Amino acid sequence: MKRIFFGLLVVFSGIFFTLSCSIAGEAGKAKVTIRIAYPFAGTLVNGQIGQIFERTDILDKNGLEGRVTAFQYGPPMMEALLSGKMDVALTSEQNVVVLLAKGFPAHVIASLGSAGRLGLLVPVNSSIKSMLDLKGKKVGTIFGSSVHRPILLWLQEVNLIPGKDVEVINMSGGELNAALVSGSLDAIMSWDPYVEDFIQKKIARVIREQSFSLAVIMADDFIQKSPEAAADFLIALKEAALYMVTHKEQVNNWYSQLCRLDTQLIDKSSQFNGIYNKAKTLSDIDLTSGKDFIKTLEDIADFLFTEGLTSKRADITVGVDLELIKKAEKKLSKIQYDPSMVKVTAP
Repeated sequence: MKRIFFGLLVVFSGIFFTLSCSIAGEAGKAKVTIRIAYPFAGTLVNGQIGQIFERTDILDKNGLEGRVTAFQYGPPMMEALLSGKMDVALTSEQNVVVLLAKGFPAHVIASLGSAGRLGLLVPVNSSIKSMLDLKGKKVGTIFGSSVHRPILLWLQEVNLIPGKDVEVINMSGGELNAALVSGSLDAIMSWDPYVEDFIQKKIARVIREQSFSLAVIMADDFIQKSPEAAADFLIALKEAALYMVTHKEQVNNWYSQLCRLDTQLIDKSSQFNGIYNKAKTLSDIDLTSGKDFIKTLEDIADFLFTEGLTSKRADITVGVDLELIKKAEKKLSKIQYDPSMVKVTAP
């Protein structure tokens, strides 16, 4: 009996030792460095998520050492990804298509949903009431960006030819807003939260608007070298999104400090995003790029190529990869996540 007991003790001790080593091994596992880019110049949801990654331990808890960088606008952020200085970017639909068209080895791995509205704005006292009234007028936009394609399509719908009937002018984001206020342009294309800001301040009216989407793009090099970490990033992304939803006041205050916009304006404009507005649990946060999103990317790819803004048409079918989301969801099903347990590391 003593021999049996001793034998069982040895067996259980061995099992305990193996489990302890396994747990210790996981705990001592080196974190994977991931370089994350996000825009801060009035880009909703992406801006809040970027701040959460910077100021909390969500990435750390998912085995990632985050090096998070805020960029003012999309183009320099995409250049950083192209040059290998970033591994992943939180951006908009048009930026990812431009990147894919350049042949950069990367994949769109998720979408955080709507970024709010794109809108054609005119001064509040303008005589312009409809798209037809733009004939002979000057309209400002940002060529190659998300606010470029809609204005050209809207003009075509009313048989106005850009460059002939309407002068469409390329400007930077900051120049656009100033030009509308000064009256040097008759109309501009803008996006939320600036659309909402102009409306609230009664500076401008919206002639036409539509929503646009956010997109997450990751370099293939990172996915291939660190496939588990790539999936862990998507878990962190979902957790950050739920943290945003459950800590709106705190997160919007962080973002307000960065982008210099009022917290109430950030909150009001973010309501267009389904995650921000409706999510209550992790299961409510769907990062899947649905059919409508993919169709939009394909339309953008056609537009950019037809307009000569890209040298080739981006292959969206190849450029979107949903396998990482499936992998992340499988891992996430075994994780207990409570947003209230997230530690703020940089208040």
